Amino acid sequence: MSEANLLAAVDRNSDEIVRTLQELVRINTVNPYAGDVAPGGEGAGQEYLAAKLEPLATRITWLEVPPDIFERSGVIGPEGREFEGRPVVVSEFEFGGEGPCVVLNAHMDTVGADNMEIEPFSGEIRDGKLWGRGASDDKSGLVTIYGAIKSLLDSGAALAGKIIFHSTIDEEANGSGAGTLACIDAGYTGDVAVVVDGPAGPIIVGCYGCLTADVFVEGKEGHAARGDGISALEKALLVKAQIDDFATELDAKYPGCLVNIGIFESGNLPAVIPGWARMSLNIVYPTEEATASREAGEGWNGSLLRRIFEAKVAEACEQDEWLAEHPPEVRWVKDLIPFTQPESLPLAMQLADAYDAYEEVTGKVLTAEVLNAWTESAYLQALAGMDTVNFAPGEPGQAHGPREHVDIQTVLDYTKALALYLYRLLSVS
Repeated sequence: MSEANLLAAVDRNSDEIVRTLQELVRINTVNPYAGDVAPGGEGAGQEYLAAKLEPLATRITWLEVPPDIFERSGVIGPEGREFEGRPVVVSEFEFGGEGPCVVLNAHMDTVGADNMEIEPFSGEIRDGKLWGRGASDDKSGLVTIYGAIKSLLDSGAALAGKIIFHSTIDEEANGSGAGTLACIDAGYTGDVAVVVDGPAGPIIVGCYGCLTADVFVEGKEGHAARGDGISALEKALLVKAQIDDFATELDAKYPGCLVNIGIFESGNLPAVIPGWARMSLNIVYPTEEATASREAGEGWNGSLLRRIFEAKVAEACEQDEWLAEHPPEVRWVKDLIPFTQPESLPLAMQLADAYDAYEEVTGKVLTAEVLNAWTESAYLQALAGMDTVNFAPGEPGQAHGPREHVDIQTVLDYTKALALYLYRLLSVS
């Protein structure tokens, strides 16, 4: 069997690959915590994908996510998440013989769709693109994996080793990768891993960490006409000034590591002096911080940076009598760990070579980069010890956007590259 025959198999399957992506986009799989009025959850999407994989896989497992998955994994994640009825689908493809095990990972859940500027679940095909929520992030990733595996099997290639395909849940909406952690916890790991999530172009060999904090500030409610209260909003502005100083210092030390206050809310009524205020914010941090925390005996995380932030917030108490008596409370929602690998990582080079096999068609050259945001690859590399990269067909700038779409030809190009990589890794010469 030649590589040309494998690529021809992808071509033969191209209509079905596109149709599968279209049908999957038409299924509402909005994360239950995304804030939509009627989020679909991942269940129906997982059922659809599992039915497509059933004739191909050696074994399919519906993996329930343990309610204490963050605690047992040793990471900080959002509290109170419900995972019942939201299983991960793990598909195994066993070829026998002596060969490596490769993990392929993508997520089923999407961000909210209520405020999109297009029909979110139409799956419309127009101008060579497929439109709808999840088309880019990350249903194109799921379908790229499906199309690569199906084409590899259809080609009749003699293979050895194993493929494990994670279709995960709860990556979005502060989900913190609960589904991927469940796969690691259950032992669904291998020699290398490819996370098919992210923008087309770079091969991601590392990512920054991300902290999320809620900062609560107490005030004293009173009638607005009498002014007999203590405004939590005004006190929160003093705390925000300290957070702004922290952000400036962090960016000076690590350029590009930004702090974003995404939520600032206070009070209940215009006629009532607000008795409470809350700021919810993200802090991006590099691997240097995780290294420092590990060297201090606190694990691979942002624990030292968390303490610096808490101390900075506490400085507001030195400037205000009320805050000194009613100090702000910092609650850590999540600590998404970073990871780093060399740009010359063999896995990255092998994927680039597979893509370059028909570079004259795409006219693109893939480069290895570190992502200044977060990806679940960090768990597979840092916690499971696998060489891991992100390699995905997502449309740059469209993830979470109001007009989300993906380029169809790009999806097919990445399907060919992934299929070719798998063939080169698992084929029996």
